[in-house]
Amino acid sequence: MRHIIYLLLSLTSLAVAADSPNLSELQADAQQRIKGFSGDLKSALQAAISSGGLPDGVKVCKDQAPRIAEKWSGDGWQIGRTSLKVRNSSNQADAWEQQLLLDYMAKLTSGTKPAQLKRAEIVSNGDTEVFRYMQPIMLDTMCVACHGSQLAKPVQQQIQQHYPADLATGYSPGELRGAFTVKKQL
Repeated sequence: MRHIIYLLLSLTSLAVAADSPNLSELQADAQQRIKGFSGDLKSALQAAISSGGLPDGVKVCKDQAPRIAEKWSGDGWQIGRTSLKVRNSSNQADAWEQQLLLDYMAKLTSGTKPAQLKRAEIVSNGDTEVFRYMQPIMLDTMCVACHGSQLAKPVQQQIQQHYPADLATGYSPGELRGAFTVKKQL
């Protein structure tokens, strides 16, 4: 009888382990989705700016970025961008993201490299678990035209038209602009 109980306990442990999500696999999937999303978004921005100038880049972020995020959000995944200073209010950081963004800022100030700031974890959400992943978006030179301190008048007008409550300007190249954020209900 004792052997049967141990066998049942062992099988239960194996079943729980088999059902447990693999954090490194989830992280790899999240990183692939971010790579696809950011690559598609950057290509769309470059194409729009080449054909219609910087104001058309603002339109890409307004109109195409949500569709590109949706494309990379299938199979139970949600991908997006957030910041402490958002341009689009629907990208407002939740408490988990805000805390991580503040942590990123502190670590960057103390000399941590941006590539070391990726964060993956499984968090409890009521009676369910959610995989969360975030990695920083550092402002590059292309982004300064729409997120920098000195914006061209046509860019300012487009931003004001599409994002009247914009907070996402005043950045310099190399600064933390925000983060890619990924969730998956487990």
